[in-house]
Amino acid sequence: MQIQSISIHARCALRLGSFGTFLALSLLPAMAQQQREGLGASVVVTASRLEQQLTDTIAHTTVITQKDIRESNAVNLPSLLRREAGFEFVQNGGIGSQSSIFLRGGGGTQVLVLVDGVRAGSATLGTTQIEGIMLDQVERVEVVRGNVSALYGAGAIGGVIQIFTKQGAGAPRAEVEAMVGDRGTDRASAAYRGSIGDTRFNFNVTRFETAGFSAINPNQAPNANPDNDSYRNLSLSAQVGHRLAEGHEIGLRAYQNQGEIKFDNAFGAATDNHRSENAVSSFALYSNNQFKAFWNSRLTLAEGSDKGKSFTNAAAPTRTDTRNLQLQWQNDFKLAPGHVLTGGLEHQEQRVQSTTAYTVKGRDVSSALIAYNGRLDAHQLQMSLRNDAYSDFGGARSWLGGYGYDINQDWKITAMRSTAFRAPTFNELFFPGFGNPNLQPERGYSNEIGLQRAAGPNLVRYAFFRTKYQNLIDFPPPTFLPQNVASASVEGHELSYTGQFERWDIRTSLTVQDPINAVTGAQLRRRGTMFGNVVANALVYDWRVGGELIVGGTRPDNDIATNAPVTLGGYKLVNLTARRPITKDTFVAARLENLFDEKYQLAHGFNTPGRGLFVSLGWQQ
Repeated sequence: MQIQSISIHARCALRLGSFGTFLALSLLPAMAQQQREGLGASVVVTASRLEQQLTDTIAHTTVITQKDIRESNAVNLPSLLRREAGFEFVQNGGIGSQSSIFLRGGGGTQVLVLVDGVRAGSATLGTTQIEGIMLDQVERVEVVRGNVSALYGAGAIGGVIQIFTKQGAGAPRAEVEAMVGDRGTDRASAAYRGSIGDTRFNFNVTRFETAGFSAINPNQAPNANPDNDSYRNLSLSAQVGHRLAEGHEIGLRAYQNQGEIKFDNAFGAATDNHRSENAVSSFALYSNNQFKAFWNSRLTLAEGSDKGKSFTNAAAPTRTDTRNLQLQWQNDFKLAPGHVLTGGLEHQEQRVQSTTAYTVKGRDVSSALIAYNGRLDAHQLQMSLRNDAYSDFGGARSWLGGYGYDINQDWKITAMRSTAFRAPTFNELFFPGFGNPNLQPERGYSNEIGLQRAAGPNLVRYAFFRTKYQNLIDFPPPTFLPQNVASASVEGHELSYTGQFERWDIRTSLTVQDPINAVTGAQLRRRGTMFGNVVANALVYDWRVGGELIVGGTRPDNDIATNAPVTLGGYKLVNLTARRPITKDTFVAARLENLFDEKYQLAHGFNTPGRGLFVSLGWQQ
């Protein structure tokens, strides 16, 4: 009866969401009183691997600009992403603690994260440590929702998050910023960027530290250490690009974040001390070449790595280092105005070094991609086919077909159908005494229809999506070894709006979904059926002020101590921001998080930050 009740309520919510979505589509664009720079000026590359206007993307795509990042006064990436449509995330404590992304109901291993086009996740866990990505290093973030494995390969079932680190342009200039705040928090960053002649460059460093709070609530897990769990982070990025001639550039990009965090364990002794040291890095050498007016080529040699050590009391640490050497060659051919054919070859060499004796410590992946993007009058077409050959489990093929039609200058309808996959991790395949080398990839099958209105500075996008997951890896009794036995489905509505109302810049989203375990009929763990947010910023006298409202519904989980089913309560968070120039070169900024000191949990037993005030001073040359 409980499962049936959950399903009925979810279906009702979907119907309500559908009504509210279309009402918003009709009203929101009409609210604008000023026509400023249109959103067509936003150029993205992740939705098709080509430069295109944001309004031309068929997949539901959003971009978080440098202006959005600056006005948020947020510290790290999860704080920013939770304001986006379709996003939920779980964090096991405060800033720097282990985080998992859910995008359109897809789990953390089913969302691909790229840093400047490079995979930098763990080959053993299948996830990327987004909690360590400091926003001082980030220029912009592009989010593409839905199955796009046909463009990027494994992991892109729920979507792709691409993080672009800062680059140099214009006259050389320096920047310095310092922040202090509650819970013993401080941050300092410095940057020097610009261009000299045909060379552009950027060098950026950030140091962050917080005393934190106890990650686990000792009332729910008495064996956890109740002391505060601190976090330290050092992040570095560098970029140099040199223009050899018109249409030809070579360059390098490097990024690394190093973090050290104390964490809690619900099992053991309350006096145990746990600590981990982690480092995520990406390094890329690239050559962009326009050989002909119709032919552009990009060759990239890159390496992404994820390194971690875990310490418990005085025992010797456990260590796991994963490295992914990547070679990418993409060629774009302009067949005619508005018609581009893309061909790509990729090769990956994934390697693991660990104190754990994995039965296999490496695998290779060879991939081939062909894609077409075209427009003829009001009609737009996107097609892609990709094959990924793995040296351990074999091959995986994925495809994508998308169509867009401009009803008029403002309105557009879209439709997309696609397949995707997730490759089994080294832990699932080769962990000693646990791995199953016979595992096959998880599969995703997705359908999506959308409606868009773009008018002046206002962009509204609605999407109805349905994704079926098959061959999911689960751990059934009595052996609890990984097997391809699970399946799931997620059906939902997604609405996002970016625009202006009078003096206010507004960014809002609503997601209503029904994430279901197809075997048991139960709602997927830690996924909600309805969540959304509103972000508003305005210039009031000399102050740039803003507010964020983030709302999440109830979610099922398991008790941290007993593993019994529990329900996580809903929450409403209010954050306030302010920024003001002091002189033409200096500014002061502040962020007040969790204004009403809301008590909530994203994972059962794990605490979340209470009210906190953080103040910054900055100088820009």
